[in-house]
Amino acid sequence: MDYEGMDREARRRKKKRQRQRQIRRQKLIIFWAFAAALVIGVSAGVSARVRSREAAREAQALAKEQAKKEEEEQLKRQEEENTIHLLAVGDNLIHEHIYQSGESKSGEWNYDHLYQYVKDKVSSADIAVVNEECIFVESHENVSAYPEFGSPVEIGDALVDTGFDVVLHATNHAMDKGTQAIEETLAYWENTHPEIEVLGIHKNQEEADRIATVECKGATFAMLNYTCQINGEDYDSFPSYMLDMLDMDRVSADVKKAKEAGDMVIAFLHIGTEYASQPNQEMKDYLQLLLSQGVDIAVCSHPHVLQNFETLRDEQGNEMLVYYSLGNFISTQKEPECMLGGMADITVTKDPKSGQLSISDSELLPLVTHYNHQKEEYAVYPLEDYTQELAKEHGIHEETSEAFTLETLKQQFEEVLKQDYHTLDETTETEE
Repeated sequence: MDYEGMDREARRRKKKRQRQRQIRRQKLIIFWAFAAALVIGVSAGVSARVRSREAAREAQALAKEQAKKEEEEQLKRQEEENTIHLLAVGDNLIHEHIYQSGESKSGEWNYDHLYQYVKDKVSSADIAVVNEECIFVESHENVSAYPEFGSPVEIGDALVDTGFDVVLHATNHAMDKGTQAIEETLAYWENTHPEIEVLGIHKNQEEADRIATVECKGATFAMLNYTCQINGEDYDSFPSYMLDMLDMDRVSADVKKAKEAGDMVIAFLHIGTEYASQPNQEMKDYLQLLLSQGVDIAVCSHPHVLQNFETLRDEQGNEMLVYYSLGNFISTQKEPECMLGGMADITVTKDPKSGQLSISDSELLPLVTHYNHQKEEYAVYPLEDYTQELAKEHGIHEETSEAFTLETLKQQFEEVLKQDYHTLDETTETEE
């Protein structure tokens, strides 16, 4: 037999089987490589789609968040545009030590220090009003204090620097220096701060007949200012147009014109019983007249002590926010109760569709007049910023043995807020 041939055939078949197995392995490798590539590709595609969907969701969420933020900012802007913050303070009573505190040997007087601690509050208001108890005089040589006040015009500069927009001059001390001081005061405001709205005094009949208005955020506020009396001067000794005096017929006529001139009417009255903790009958009568005529807000001064506030209503549906007395803004009076003043803080809202104004919030913020003659310190503070250390050093302790502490000031303010003037008895009127 041909064993050699058989052996060659066996080797050939073996090599063939080996090649076939190698081919199968290569095919398997190619298959699994393709399958792996396919899986990887599918996975990558799935991951890409997942990532794409996640990215889309994130972009959507970001867009929604941005849209919400823009909507909130727009609503905030609209709210700010339709919200008007009004602020008013009481008697700016410039006694001797106060005006002396601003004197300078260089001849340049300055009174910014008096209002430095309330400047932020005042300047942040849309409209800020101060009752300037004392008339101004041009010459420093003519400056004086009680009983005939004549304040340096630099007081006006400080009020403007503090942020006041409206200055009330119809007070019982308006004629302390005669008609010349009225003329000097009007000239000062017109020439130095023409942007300030000055109420209560006028240079001619035409100005007296004009209803003062203040524009703010598309709303018009018509403002009136009257005093119930003047000190030591004959009413007939000066032209009637110079000073706005309280008179029932005149007030009624002015309110009618004011309602036509403005979207909201505010009346500032210098009236009441000095040092009394409640309104007198004259004040109540005038307030009832203003209420019936449709005045929206009434702010009173003159008593030198703080009184409460409320909203009056009548049977005709009229409503009027009333601050009975804001007390002193600054002074060096000798009674502890005169050291606590107030700041009327009023929020007026404008309906964006109708443009109608309404009072949405009102507060009474307590203020403290601080003076210390030894240290020559004179300033007004928010009660919330006042300290027991300051109260302990207050010059009031040289004038009285009555308790004067941070706690008594807080108690006094709490008592004011409890006052109900519809149940209190009348008091006897006194004069400074």
